[in-house]
Amino acid sequence: MDYRLIRATSGELEWLEQLRRIVYRELFFATWGDWDESRHLRHFAESWERGGIDVVEVDGVRVGMIQLLEHPDAIEVGEIQIQPAHQGHGIGTSLLRDTIARAHAQGKKVRLSTGLKNRRAFTLYQRVGFREVAQTDTHHHLECAPES
Repeated sequence: MDYRLIRATSGELEWLEQLRRIVYRELFFATWGDWDESRHLRHFAESWERGGIDVVEVDGVRVGMIQLLEHPDAIEVGEIQIQPAHQGHGIGTSLLRDTIARAHAQGKKVRLSTGLKNRRAFTLYQRVGFREVAQTDTHHHLECAPES
């Protein structure tokens, strides 16, 4: 899968907010029973403040985003969102496998979390090598560690 990562700027804020709204809408309802606009906007603002966001482009079309946060011992996937029309085409898998390869080449693990109700994402993460290390009331916490 050929894709290009483009560092997100404030010019993409509206597009990124709409992407997050579309991708997480069903999960919000499954987790909390309703849409909570203030929660959505707060989570979006917190994600933007953390930084590390790249827009994912395939064949010149913006199809998603990935947020990668560097830590001394790990790369954290803060967010990964692919537009529904582009899901199931291997984009997310490619992004994750490339992130894992880069992290493992540096001797780092990859960490991420996903909602308990997000079964599709959880299955993808397991398929590419993540293992659950903890669970909260709402999220699975997963890691993919380099082989010793």
